[in-house]
Amino acid sequence: MNRKRNILKKMGFIMMLVAVSSCTKKFDTINTPPFGSPTANVQQLFTGFESNMQLGDPQVSYNSWVYPITQQGIVYTKADYVYGTDGNENWVSFYNNLSNYNAMMGVIAASKDPAIYTNVTAMVKVLRAYQAIKLSNMFGAIPYSEAAKGVNYSASNQGVLKPKYDSQQAVYLSCLADLKWAVDHLSTTDATQYNMGNADVLLLNNITQWIEFANSLRLRVALTMYDKDQADAASQVTEALSKPLLDADNTNVGLYPGTNVPNMDLQARQYSFGTECRLRMGTTMWQLMSSTNATDGSGIFDPRCSIFFEPNNAGQWNPFPQNPTAATAAEFGSPYNSLRDNDWSNKNGNPPTTNTYANFNYYWARDVNIPELFMTAAEVHFLKAEAYLRGIGTAANPVTAQSEYNAGATASINFWTTQAMTSTVWVQNKPTGLPNAAAFLANPTVVFDAANSAHALKQIYAQEWIDMFRQPWEAWTLMKRTGQTPADPNNASGYTTTYGSYNRYQYPSSEQTYNFANWQAATGGSDLISTKVWIAK
Repeated sequence: MNRKRNILKKMGFIMMLVAVSSCTKKFDTINTPPFGSPTANVQQLFTGFESNMQLGDPQVSYNSWVYPITQQGIVYTKADYVYGTDGNENWVSFYNNLSNYNAMMGVIAASKDPAIYTNVTAMVKVLRAYQAIKLSNMFGAIPYSEAAKGVNYSASNQGVLKPKYDSQQAVYLSCLADLKWAVDHLSTTDATQYNMGNADVLLLNNITQWIEFANSLRLRVALTMYDKDQADAASQVTEALSKPLLDADNTNVGLYPGTNVPNMDLQARQYSFGTECRLRMGTTMWQLMSSTNATDGSGIFDPRCSIFFEPNNAGQWNPFPQNPTAATAAEFGSPYNSLRDNDWSNKNGNPPTTNTYANFNYYWARDVNIPELFMTAAEVHFLKAEAYLRGIGTAANPVTAQSEYNAGATASINFWTTQAMTSTVWVQNKPTGLPNAAAFLANPTVVFDAANSAHALKQIYAQEWIDMFRQPWEAWTLMKRTGQTPADPNNASGYTTTYGSYNRYQYPSSEQTYNFANWQAATGGSDLISTKVWIAK
């Protein structure tokens, strides 16, 4: 994503709506292009919506803050990047897309035959729900039901310039209703439906997969809110389990540059792993992937370990303490620099002992064609395992729970291994075949504890948390809503002091400037990161 686009996006959605409304008055002729239609068509709006969902430069905030918060990784010293920039980026992206959504609905309603766009309407409702839930998990209450309705504001179109904030529960219920509608209305047999073709950069108009994605997302949303609203969530889980899910064909939904989106630029990922990236493998992840602390890696039993991470400059698997103390050794080096393409050992380490701790695998920064994931088949299996183990929306069935857990773990190790095998830039330590799933599932750390449901549930969450390695925002949601994701018990008070107050993001400053009354009503005037969102334990 180029810098100019980022700067423009960060101006804030309310300012954008005010600017649009004020600039259109008496300037219709000036604003009308000399050639072509002055209004974007459905296909253009849809592609724009999907393309605008890619991660931008604020991935540096994920790398600097969210990985340590979730304990999927650790930084050896505080980052230079401000906490929450990724939240602001998601905020602006969502409200830009919400404007696109409203514009698309207007174009469809004004078309000669709106019925041919039923599939398209369902697809964009799914996308809107995905983004709305993601944003609400980051902030809590958000403007939703009244948001992005100030576009083309005029005397005849009295839009809402200052939208109210909907509670997180209200957002969840609205999105669940949209997802149910999408599942019920998406049709694979109606030949009259408009075909988005390659303009659908997410699933290439594969309606079967859209149904699976919509239903799987419904399962995720319902389980996420279950402990706060069992009455509304349980019935959604019941219905979701009875309909097609992503696990049926091992589909992983996301933006795939080079295949679905040949011209998509994901250079922001490489930027986020720049010289200021201080990420290292932490002891929390290490303890779930190795049966011993042998630095030669002889205790590693999880094949994802050598795909997610790499040893230090001396070839040793030395994890950085997840909750470091003042006595922790200093760390230096630059393991994510591009010089390593031609000089693998060059981590800017002089002497060789520099870069003492194992770091994230360089190729996660280098390969811009690794997909940006929305939802994986492995996650769906873990969601089903939780539902069957806890008896949510279905009768409790530990046997089925174990089967789904095993399927999820297998899908995860196979998917991530495949990403490494098919990478065109991955050279060093590249796997040559899929791992032995049976051996992995038999490891004492992984084998499903059918005799102890409490421990088995933690195992489900742990494997789901590992699978979300490149979706740290989802791991953060899982941590908040369960309180049972993996955590290193050593120096737990140090973690609490450093990261314990990070429960949400503060709203962008533009909200206080342009939507103050509603911002104040939502926050009580105290927009604190320590305030827990509704879904949190």
